[in-house]
Amino acid sequence: MRPSKDMEPAVVREYAATTDASGLRACFVELQEFERGIDPALPEGVGVADVYLERMLDRCATWDGTVFVALARERVVGFVCVWARVPPEPDEPPAPYAFVSDLIVVEAFRSRGVGRALLAEAERCARRRGAMTLKLDVMAGNPAALRLYEHVGFTRRRIEMTKALR
Repeated sequence: MRPSKDMEPAVVREYAATTDASGLRACFVELQEFERGIDPALPEGVGVADVYLERMLDRCATWDGTVFVALARERVVGFVCVWARVPPEPDEPPAPYAFVSDLIVVEAFRSRGVGRALLAEAERCARRRGAMTLKLDVMAGNPAALRLYEHVGFTRRRIEMTKALR
């Protein structure tokens, strides 16, 4: 059941492993299953969640990153992970940049401003840490995410293409 629009809004704060780990994992699994609906070749969320999240948090430690969670009634209903100082590739502009590695809002809380609030917090974090550019990737088959990112000021820079060779 979708919450009514007049429900109390989600609160965004920094991730706390002691209280938020299971909610973070549940959000990741939901995102992975949603993306499997776009690309069935992706692995199941429950099978990769622990390894993926460990890697995501390790990169936070390496690249000055932070995870922010959105809470509603003390339940994690979304999160964003931003790495604030990602080293550029050799063929890219030489300055480090910030990167949103993940953004998820559980289905029941979409279209309520939670994604925008999480992105705004990620942007504030990146700015505070000196980033001049904020990047992210999005699946081409996710038009709602594309609309959100463009609405908050992201522009399309590259388009990754794939071709199955079977």
